[in-house]
Amino acid sequence: MTKHLHPLTLFLWFALIISMCVITMNPFCLAAGFIGAALFLICQKGHAALKIIGFSFFIVVIVAVTNPVFSHNGATILFFVNDTRITLEALIYGIAAGVKLASVVLWFSCFNAVFDSERLIYIIGRAFPKLALVISMSLGLVPRMLRDFRSINSSLKAVEKRRIKRHLGAFSALFTRSMEDAIVTADSMRARGYGLKGRTFFNRFCYKFRDVVYSLLFIVLFMFSVVLNVEPEFYPMYSCELSLGFVCFAALALIMTVFELKESLKWKLSISRI
Repeated sequence: MTKHLHPLTLFLWFALIISMCVITMNPFCLAAGFIGAALFLICQKGHAALKIIGFSFFIVVIVAVTNPVFSHNGATILFFVNDTRITLEALIYGIAAGVKLASVVLWFSCFNAVFDSERLIYIIGRAFPKLALVISMSLGLVPRMLRDFRSINSSLKAVEKRRIKRHLGAFSALFTRSMEDAIVTADSMRARGYGLKGRTFFNRFCYKFRDVVYSLLFIVLFMFSVVLNVEPEFYPMYSCELSLGFVCFAALALIMTVFELKESLKWKLSISRI
C-alpha cells in the first residue's frame, strides 16, 4: 500500500504518529504506537526487523529499571534497596517513558524503510534544493564506493597476495576513480542546467484523490486522538483509563499495517490462482 500512496501522504502519516507518541504519556496510546510500529516494520523488513525490535525492548528495560532508582515519588512502596525505596508509580512511569522512546525509534526506522532517496528528495527538494542535492549524493556515494572497492580489491587479488599492500592499492585506485566521477558529475550537472532559473524537475509521483481521502482520514484520527485522549496520573497514585482517544490513535497506528497485510494476502491469492 505504501508504494501506491504519495510521499506527502506518507510523510503526513509518519509526522502525526510520531507527534502523538511524543506528546502523550498515556500507556495505552504508547503501547498502541509501539505495537503498530513493530508490526509495520515487520511488514516492511521481515526478519531483519526483529533486531531493531529487540533493541527497542532493551531501551524499555533500561529506562524502566533506571527511573525508580532516581525517582522515589509514589505512594506504593514495592521494596527497599539500601534504604532507597522503589515505588510502583516510578516503575510504571519508567516503563511508559521507555515505551515512548522505543516507539519513536521504531517509527523512525519505519520511516527509513519506506522513504527511499527518491521520495526523500521529492519531499525536501523544492524547499531546500541544495540540501536535497547533498543528501542525494551522500546516499549514493557510500554504496557506490563500497561496491567499487570490492570490485577493485577482487581484481588486485590476482596480482598482489599481500593483504595490506593490496588494500592500499585498492584505496589509491578508489580515490582516483572517485575524483574522476566527481568531475563527470559536475560536467553532467552543468550540461543539464543545474542552477539555472526556470529549469524543471522530474518526478513520477502524482497526488490522486485517494491521497486526499487518506490525508483527511489521518488528520481526523489524529485530532480525535489528541482531543479525546485522557492523560494518566502517575503520582502520588497511578490512575489511567481507556478513552476514545486511544481507539482513534490505535486505528491511526495500525491502519497502514492492515492495508499492507490486505495487499499481501490479495497478491498471494492471485498468485495461487495462476
